[in-house]
Amino acid sequence: MHAISDPGKMQLIFLKYFLALFISSGSYFLVELVWNGQNFMLLYIVHLVSVFAMIFLYRRLFGRDIWRYLPSITSLYIVVALFVSTIFIYYSDFLKGILDWDDYLVIKSLSLGLIFIQFLWTAYLIGTLLMPVKISTPKIHILPLSKIYLLFLFGLLANFLAIITGTFGVLQNTNIQSTANYSAYIDLGQHLGLFGLIILTYQYTHRKYLIAFAGLTFFVLGIISAQKQAALMPLLAIGVTLYFKYGKVPKGAIIITLAGLFISFAAVTTIRQYYFDSKSSGVTSVFQVKEISQNALNQKVYNKAYASYNLNEHLLIRFFYGSAIAKAVNYCERHSFGVPSNSAFYQIFFAPIYAVVPRIIMPDKPESTFGNLFASEVFLGYKVKYSIGITPVGYGYMVNGLAGVIMVALVLGLFMAFLFKTLYVHHFYIYVLIFIKSVLPADVTWEYIAGNIKVILVYWIILKLLEVRIFRKSPIPV
Repeated sequence: MHAISDPGKMQLIFLKYFLALFISSGSYFLVELVWNGQNFMLLYIVHLVSVFAMIFLYRRLFGRDIWRYLPSITSLYIVVALFVSTIFIYYSDFLKGILDWDDYLVIKSLSLGLIFIQFLWTAYLIGTLLMPVKISTPKIHILPLSKIYLLFLFGLLANFLAIITGTFGVLQNTNIQSTANYSAYIDLGQHLGLFGLIILTYQYTHRKYLIAFAGLTFFVLGIISAQKQAALMPLLAIGVTLYFKYGKVPKGAIIITLAGLFISFAAVTTIRQYYFDSKSSGVTSVFQVKEISQNALNQKVYNKAYASYNLNEHLLIRFFYGSAIAKAVNYCERHSFGVPSNSAFYQIFFAPIYAVVPRIIMPDKPESTFGNLFASEVFLGYKVKYSIGITPVGYGYMVNGLAGVIMVALVLGLFMAFLFKTLYVHHFYIYVLIFIKSVLPADVTWEYIAGNIKVILVYWIILKLLEVRIFRKSPIPV
């Protein structure tokens, strides 16, 4: 957003902002005032209209470039997580039973989502006014295809490692401790491949077949390694990069991404379910891959909470976070607010240190266990080894209720404004990578901040190395 000196324009900005604030806060307090146990649909419609009204106001505030800003992707994530599946699950007694649905807690979760979105954009607005940036063409240092291929090589090796080590996918091994050490290398390598795809799409947009081949290759490898995120991120990278370059996403990219979303959930879920049902001893031979894949893809039902459901119902459950936030609200009302010290909100002050100091130097550096604590103590009530995502909304509520949701939103909004100011013009590719990663933001605030600072440092170094000219343009005369 540009610096604004016209008092009239400034007054109009704050008028639109306060109107959005009135809509979000009004929806929140409306739940407390008029809830009678029978008006869920009425309140759902009010919240749905409210979120669209808020998006319209933000569009007027920030202009047509709103979808280039980080809060837009996080807001979209919250809307999808809370609003899209809700109406379908509401009319299914079966799914409501699986999710332990509570009408009041779910509608309250939606209202908390509106509050989060409102204060996220509030902080971002303040940040852009304090740190104004003119939207201009990013300053790009052109990289040759040979160096992009090098990034692809790292991405391919990481996916290959994910498959053969048994860390993920159809070659999973039950000895998790022996394979977990590879996770950091796999994650870095996959992001390097994603980084290369971003650069290729932006610099060499005319190489359509090469872009399509690279994206499809990483998509297929992501499915084979049974990682939905690894499969979908390449498709998102192409679509998002094309939007940043042209200001719109081609219809074909949208259709392919939606199809890829369905295929990845169908394939990865069936592979994982078959593995846990039939291969509990672990798959140790590569010759078993064909057998387990074929049998997994014939799987028709998926188990959760001692019930079975089909693929469509599985998709609705996976996209719905309202029940998780509802359980957090219910838990805090019965007990008290609070999260583990390694996930505490005050850790944001140390996040920059955690980002740059390696664990070998700082062995006491915290590693958040919030997701596992939530899964074990709040969501299920018994100890499990895995984690459950709760979105920054649920995390904020467990920190300190409504005040916690607002605090988390304000910090994230200011940090996102800082990222835009720092990266968009001079480190554009890093900004796009962070934008894509923000499709699934970390629940714990300090992890989001520390993780992105680490990304900036690592990929700034990588870009500098890629920009180094290894050979001269012309040979040295002998």
